[in-house]
Amino acid sequence: MIALRRFVWGAALAVAFSVTLVAQQAPASFHQVYCVKVNPGKDAAFTAMVNGDLRKLAQYDLNAGTLSRWIVLNAIVPQGTAVRCDYAVVYFYPGPPPAPMSDADWAAELEKAIGKTPQQFDQELEDNGTLVESSIVRSPLSVGATKEGDYLVVNEMSVPNIDDWIAQEKKMWQPIFEDAAKDGVVDAWAVNVKFMPRGAKDRGITYTVDVYPNWQSVFSFFGPSFQDRWKKVHPDVAIADGMAQERKVETIDYTTLYKVVTAIQASK
Repeated sequence: MIALRRFVWGAALAVAFSVTLVAQQAPASFHQVYCVKVNPGKDAAFTAMVNGDLRKLAQYDLNAGTLSRWIVLNAIVPQGTAVRCDYAVVYFYPGPPPAPMSDADWAAELEKAIGKTPQQFDQELEDNGTLVESSIVRSPLSVGATKEGDYLVVNEMSVPNIDDWIAQEKKMWQPIFEDAAKDGVVDAWAVNVKFMPRGAKDRGITYTVDVYPNWQSVFSFFGPSFQDRWKKVHPDVAIADGMAQERKVETIDYTTLYKVVTAIQASK
């Protein structure tokens, strides 16, 4: 499943990066997202595993400098048997994701971090959840950072031209969220592009993440006061014109709401 660098809860994954693609795009941080369905009747056991062995493993790699941050998201809307991800477990890296570990190195890390063998850990994962999919994601634009208790609104986009979309987000939306972060109205914001897998049939290649500090902010941020913030940040652009520009570069296909149930980061 969610084990860093040694990908279990399904087949092992080996990643080969496209140097050409990276060179063509601005430097960006990488993170890996694991979409997980909790096995029937295993909600309590899954929560215990997240707060137990998975957190210990993440902390081990944070201490080693392999990770920069680790968060676990619980789906709030939508919910139900047809939902793709009950949880998203996200590993943030200081650079590109590390290569998969050898069997010997993985066994040694598990022994040091949680005192279990690979077989014991694999069984724990299989008993409690099912890996639906995993992806490697790059974030060319970001503001702030998430914390436990935050709410994330994920907006999956159809984007005809990724470069034009990123430029529009940088021009119009990054200053908005930087201003809101100063006020404490939002905690973070990011523009994400799926690095792998990707293709014409993939869903969620491009998406934004709006991070709110509380439930009320999820519903109030784009309320009546938003026009005042827009005028403050973009005094020379009417909000209607800004939205018209937005519609030229993106269409929101699907929005989901998550809560951050766990968040730890490397010590500074």
